[in-house]
Amino acid sequence: MNRYISIHILTQPFGQRFSLRVKVINQEYMKRTIFALVLILLFSVGCTEKDKVAQPVNHVGNNMKIIPDSPGSKDLVKLVIYDDCTYNTLSKNKRTGNTIDIEKQFNSMMKWPCMMKNDTILIGILPQGTYNVNYTLIDISQQAPQNITYSNTFQLKVSM
Repeated sequence: MNRYISIHILTQPFGQRFSLRVKVINQEYMKRTIFALVLILLFSVGCTEKDKVAQPVNHVGNNMKIIPDSPGSKDLVKLVIYDDCTYNTLSKNKRTGNTIDIEKQFNSMMKWPCMMKNDTILIGILPQGTYNVNYTLIDISQQAPQNITYSNTFQLKVSM
């Protein structure tokens, strides 16, 4: 009598399924085969987890931070955006009085994979004062039901 072991595996993240069918000649061979397959599965699942990188605590929003922490009028001010998709491009970085408008855009119709990176946007050297910073992420696709996908407004205080 022929014995077979059938294993069905669902892969992540694409949800593809593949099957493996192994013919078992004897009991000892079956045990070794199952052990080898379990080891392969454990190593493949264990190697797919993303390493977590500790990020600074003093974020402006969920994924933003102003550098330096307490900018002075002689400091070069930057906005760091953590875990930003590489296809998000800077389309506007403008200061009008005490308002700073920063816009990034992307096209959702392109269906590009989101490769995460940290992006640093140079705001510049600012005179002493309080500034309203408006950050907006815009989908420029004609098919998008809502073009503004994310927006965040916060105050930035620049000391002497």
